[in-house]
Amino acid sequence: TVPTLSASCCVQTRFDARGFVLYFLWIATIMKQLKLVTLNCVSLIARIRKQWVLNALLKENADIVFLQETKLSSDSQVQELARFLERHFSLFHSNAIAQSGGAAILVRRDSALAVLPEWESDKSGRVCAVELLCNRELFKVVCVHAPNTPADRKSFFINLRQYLDTSAKTILAGDFNCIVNSRDCSNGLHSDSSVGELKKLLRDFDLQDVTEVASAPWPGYTHWQGNCHSRLDRVYASSECVATAEAYKVNAVAFSDHAIVSVRVGKSKPKVKKTSGWSSWKMNESLLEEKPLAAKIEEVLRETNKAGVDAVRWELVKEEVKLITFRYSQEKAAQTRAEKRTLELTLKTLIGEESRTPGVFTSDIRECKSRLLSIMEGEYRGAMVRCRLHALDTEEKPVKIFKTKERNHIRRNKITSLQVGEQVFSEQDDIERELVDTFTKLLSVQKEVDETTLEKCLEAMPKIPPEISEKINGEITEKEIGEAIKELNTRKSPGVDGLGSAFYKKFSSLLIPILRNVYADILKRNLLPPSMRQAVTVLIPKKNAGSSVTSADNLRPISLLTSDYKILAKILTKRIEQGLSCIVGNHQPYGFKGRSITTNSHIMRTICETAEAEQHPIAVLQVDLSKAFDRVSHSFLFTLLERCSLGGTLTKYIKICYREITTRLLVNGNQTTPIKVKSSVRQGCPMSPLLFALYLEPLCKIIMADESIQGVNLGTGPTKILAYADDVAIVCSSKRELELAVKHLSDFSNASGAVMNMSKSTGAWLGPWITKPERYLGMNWSCSVSKYLGIELETLSLSTGREGTHLNKVHGKMSEWHGRYLSFFNRSFVCNSVFFSSVWYAAQVVPSRQVDIHKFHRICATFIWQSLFERMRRTNLFLSLSKGGMGLVNLELKIKVNRLLFFRDQIHPVLARSLKCLGGRYLSAWQVSTEEASRRAPVLRFYKEIEDAITFFQSRFSWDYLIQANRKKLYWDTIDLVIPPPMYRSPPESVEGSTVFKKLRKYPVKTCIKDFFVKFHTEVLPVKTWLENKGFPLAGSANCALCPFQETLHHVFLYCTNAEIFWSELRHALNLDEAQPDWGTLKFLRVAAGVNQKCVEVLFLLGMHAIWRSRTDHTLVEEKGKPAWSHFVEGFSYTSNLLEQTCMPGFEQWSVMQARLKNYMVKRDKFINRNCIMLN
Repeated sequence: TVPTLSASCCVQTRFDARGFVLYFLWIATIMKQLKLVTLNCVSLIARIRKQWVLNALLKENADIVFLQETKLSSDSQVQELARFLERHFSLFHSNAIAQSGGAAILVRRDSALAVLPEWESDKSGRVCAVELLCNRELFKVVCVHAPNTPADRKSFFINLRQYLDTSAKTILAGDFNCIVNSRDCSNGLHSDSSVGELKKLLRDFDLQDVTEVASAPWPGYTHWQGNCHSRLDRVYASSECVATAEAYKVNAVAFSDHAIVSVRVGKSKPKVKKTSGWSSWKMNESLLEEKPLAAKIEEVLRETNKAGVDAVRWELVKEEVKLITFRYSQEKAAQTRAEKRTLELTLKTLIGEESRTPGVFTSDIRECKSRLLSIMEGEYRGAMVRCRLHALDTEEKPVKIFKTKERNHIRRNKITSLQVGEQVFSEQDDIERELVDTFTKLLSVQKEVDETTLEKCLEAMPKIPPEISEKINGEITEKEIGEAIKELNTRKSPGVDGLGSAFYKKFSSLLIPILRNVYADILKRNLLPPSMRQAVTVLIPKKNAGSSVTSADNLRPISLLTSDYKILAKILTKRIEQGLSCIVGNHQPYGFKGRSITTNSHIMRTICETAEAEQHPIAVLQVDLSKAFDRVSHSFLFTLLERCSLGGTLTKYIKICYREITTRLLVNGNQTTPIKVKSSVRQGCPMSPLLFALYLEPLCKIIMADESIQGVNLGTGPTKILAYADDVAIVCSSKRELELAVKHLSDFSNASGAVMNMSKSTGAWLGPWITKPERYLGMNWSCSVSKYLGIELETLSLSTGREGTHLNKVHGKMSEWHGRYLSFFNRSFVCNSVFFSSVWYAAQVVPSRQVDIHKFHRICATFIWQSLFERMRRTNLFLSLSKGGMGLVNLELKIKVNRLLFFRDQIHPVLARSLKCLGGRYLSAWQVSTEEASRRAPVLRFYKEIEDAITFFQSRFSWDYLIQANRKKLYWDTIDLVIPPPMYRSPPESVEGSTVFKKLRKYPVKTCIKDFFVKFHTEVLPVKTWLENKGFPLAGSANCALCPFQETLHHVFLYCTNAEIFWSELRHALNLDEAQPDWGTLKFLRVAAGVNQKCVEVLFLLGMHAIWRSRTDHTLVEEKGKPAWSHFVEGFSYTSNLLEQTCMPGFEQWSVMQARLKNYMVKRDKFINRNCIMLN
């Protein structure tokens, strides 16, 4: 029998005989293509025009038709059109207003499309939306006729969102009355505010123009008016539908100034077969939380521990785990597909019965559709992962924008063309072949080494003390393995075995003894297992490539390694760091804990300031090493390890990790043939930073030991070289020194396999020089260090602070977060973790302008409010959650704290001396110095900021406090001191309500409810009195629309008739006689402690939101407005579903509330039905 949801037994029996017939008829048509047609028909009032349109549609053999500007404003006119078309099409119409507008959707009667009985339209006759079943998929088709004026059109597109907010695949077609591409209009692009809103709409709901895939005629105009021709009539669809689009046509008709636009969608195109197969399998880590699968894997691991394991057996165990997981996931996917097919068939059947007996199966159709849409949401959850964006919390629902972001992520990293020499390749096979050839040559380089030069490099290296060497060469312990597993990064792509970090974290107690035996066996065999020797190399295009055609030099190779290899590498890394920290100098902070990249940036800034303020000639040579990590010679590296006496066991492990290793390139989703790796340290391996630092150290040691190179004396000794990974900067005081430095670079390259890229290496003449040639030693030179480690250090930047706060970076980051449904708290978190970090790196090192800082605060505030209008004092946002704020970072204060601690805690000799010499004129009141300070100069603005920061804190705190306060305490104490408490947190309620925001973040309610409460608590909800105080015009008085009293927050939620009735009904329905709502209870969600405390707090929160929603429906005269009780039931259902999925402490009594509400709703419905019968 065909399954149903809650239909009666007689209905199910009725389907027993013909259910299978319907099913097989449906299956026979599932691969049918759909022909979509859109037309602005100008008018359908006259019968002859109806006939013209019908003839055109029959000629097109259309399945779904989108008609605009029908101008049918009365029900009688619509009924007449329905009768005229009933033989061929079903009509769904949105009535025009005074013969203006009118939108319709026609569905062909013999096209095997099942239309859901509930469809939507707007008041203005410009939107019509229908849901239907087609090709075993739920679709929503929306017809639009946008207004002519930009302002009205913008509002129209904003309101259109409510019709597109669905998990079903969407088709949006009609007359948009604007263009988004300059080629779509003969007069070019005339942009207005509505175009931007339309682009946001398309982005947020994963809608693409069908012409992006289907070949379209050019110019393809659909509307002709005077000398201006344009493509106003367009078809947008979800990306899955657009991928199948074909046969796009534009045909002019005589009865309209618009053309008929048609396109076919629905037939799957042949997929390109990928060669990756089983090797590209990745474990779905969410499955590990399911007990049946976890139990099977635990059983395998326990048996392995009992039987014993070595490196060979471990490979078999991983394959067994993969197979178990693969089978489980296949079974689960099959169950989901079966459930989806059952729901689709049930929905189609119910729709057929609903059409025969209207109103009987409406609730069944809604429930079936809801369950079907929940399954479809899983597609967007997968897109969230694949587009490298993750939900900040469980409250962020997977929505269609993640499909758009996934598509953009693929497009951004796709290699569409590759330049090799003078040739450009665009075919996939050619690109793969050329990249394999390039990287085979690159990774197989074994240069002949000059023994004399090699010995010179080795002599410069010191040895590790024997006591440290002995300490780091012991056996690998279970404690080290456990710590390494904890440190594994989550949400990282796994290696060739597909087992990510979540697997090792989940079963760490069982895996630790297994891995200890495996690593011991690896040392014994002197070889890694096959999966640990293999890698997959992802090629990521560099952001500043500067051309649409890329080359191998502009691709950054990142190796994807197995997690068991990473665990071993992390253990070895900690040991290597202990040894190399003794021999790698502080000039190289890369890979060493306790060393910071900002130290090198500060030193380079000091060099630039010294040259300008003291008029000292300094030359800075910034060396670019071509493919530095990939050209590391293994023989040179291993020789260094032995010369430095790292230790036999540790050195052997490192050699094993690079013995007989291979990699496959991942090119546009395809894996290439294996490439043998005979050189390079793999980017993605935890050991690589330290090994590369050791590899580069001979060059640094040789230059530092050369007495002919003076460098610049900034502290206790000369500063000659700064290095961070492969970013090497050599500091010289004469051209002769530069020549010697380049000679040392050449010798190092001959010994190590490194190659200096002369075209990308640059130099800077700082201070006074007799001549400053633009070309010297085969490199380009300038008069300033334009960028060092990503920071602008030009004289103008240091003098004005214009590069201290990169607002363009912030705007770029913001685009990644548009369209995502985040709460106030999460938007504040994004500002602190994403936007702030993008400006903080440079702001630590160089001065910043106050105007840029205030602009940054403005950007963050408007992002939090999602509006250009800030509803309250901005400084309230900087307060902590316990003080009633959002915890938004205050960049101005962060900089002041940074400057103070830079002065207070400075121990680096170069930077400490710079404070006395360069900053002496500004800081003499707080330090004693025997050296003569530099004169005040604009380039020394950084020290002026230090002076201002010290003065600021000195006037507010004692020196006893300032000397011992840490960074975090100083920041928050200053925030509490300089920002007054907000008006909405006046004592004594502020103390009692200090935890309300912390509680709110954890409540299992919708994001919109949390945002509502934040506005309610901060007293910025747009009640009439608030609007009046803010200067907004009111239509009428400030009195409540329901009561003759002023509409204040107290009145709306406590004293209004609507609120009193709702609270009374809620207390009666859920038996909450002891919980009496008052202002303190509602504002601070403060309920007497008890077993039901959290439940009652959430109920009051849902109730307040329901009251506000019902008032908003009434104020805006919503077509589908609901009373407060209906809104409350919706919110209650959402919370109940969430609590069923997650066991949250404190909500044990929620099931009791659920049962009470269910019983009350049954009685309530009976009472309402009885009254309706009596009235009839």
